Amino acid sequence: MDPDFAEMANEVKSKVILHWNCRGLVELPEVIRLHGSHIKEIYLKWNKLTTLPPWVMELFNVTNLYMYGNLIKQLPMELGEMHQLTVLDISANKLEHVPSCISNLRNLNCLFLNDNFIETLPVELSQLSNLQILSVSGNQIVALPEWTGSLPRLKELYAGNNRLKELPNRLTLAPELTIISVGSNRLTYLPLNGFLSAPFIGFDSNEYLNYVSYPLLFQCLSQLRTMRLHKYSLAFGCFKTRYDANVLSTNIKLYIEKKGLYENDTDIIIELPRQLLKIHEVHENVTCSLWELALRKIYTERYKHTLDVSTSPASVTILYSPLPKDTKMDLMLSIMNRTLYNLLTNGPVSICVNSHCQQPIFTEAWIIIGISYHAKSLITIALCCSRSCASAFAAHSSTFNKLHWHSIN
Repeated sequence: MDPDFAEMANEVKSKVILHWNCRGLVELPEVIRLHGSHIKEIYLKWNKLTTLPPWVMELFNVTNLYMYGNLIKQLPMELGEMHQLTVLDISANKLEHVPSCISNLRNLNCLFLNDNFIETLPVELSQLSNLQILSVSGNQIVALPEWTGSLPRLKELYAGNNRLKELPNRLTLAPELTIISVGSNRLTYLPLNGFLSAPFIGFDSNEYLNYVSYPLLFQCLSQLRTMRLHKYSLAFGCFKTRYDANVLSTNIKLYIEKKGLYENDTDIIIELPRQLLKIHEVHENVTCSLWELALRKIYTERYKHTLDVSTSPASVTILYSPLPKDTKMDLMLSIMNRTLYNLLTNGPVSICVNSHCQQPIFTEAWIIIGISYHAKSLITIALCCSRSCASAFAAHSSTFNKLHWHSIN
């Protein structure tokens, strides 16, 4: 018997956790197949693997598989048969596509796909109902899918160093999120509604991000206070006067007259989330479209969704829960009008900031723009569902230095 094979066999037989990092492996040794059915964790970091053999599915007891820093371009479909896996790390490889077979790993808690060449996440991953950590930093992802906000147990989402321009609105409804890390992207705005689970949001170094919503500002300030950080620690490298004029977009853009308010301030252009199709100033006495009114009516019949912004101390409380609903009617809505169904599922762009209202806002709003006294020089926007709510908020808000603006679309 080859003495090297015998030595490897003895090592496999005697261990439950196999550390085979930095061994120059170009393929997974078959000695694991022959003698490693009892192995629970395998570390194969910093080798030269390009794939895994189909027989990997025979390793019935492996719960943790680490393949960081290899040359993997694709994975076998048989990987999806490793139903016992709870941790899978394929970071720092050559992946361009995420194999859909990963969706079969229903016990998976942690999925690490950092530092690859991934552009999109397949919809099949939405079936990972036990996933708690999703890490896709250092890829080429332009947009995170809305279903990431529907992963019921997701606690930590890492997507820094990608090409993200926006975040899924449905993330605001995620029930368990504690951390969202999206630094060093191309974000031009964050979700305008507050987040249900009040996660810590790290969004440093998004140079085109130049404003934040009223609810989200107070949620971020509350997090900083909890972590005993100064308010000027909020998003280093963001909130500049820059605007990415090279990117074509149909989103509503507003010109904000800020010059002279504070020393060295200049006027600024901001881009609103794509869900907003029509906006009004406080003085505009118009009626909402039937489309918007219908969305609000259907949503409030299906969900209880409230927003409470406290300015002293800064904090935000959100309640969200489904109400008893007609499943058959929801199915009909999804079939008849996919856009309507998606808007309702992804949640409102905001809840009216008038504390006595709580109406959801989807595509049309009255907007008040100003500088918050809690974060000077930071553009903050507040959304209201009607002229009366906007007038009430503008009259009674003592935390806002209001600014003039006009649409440039």
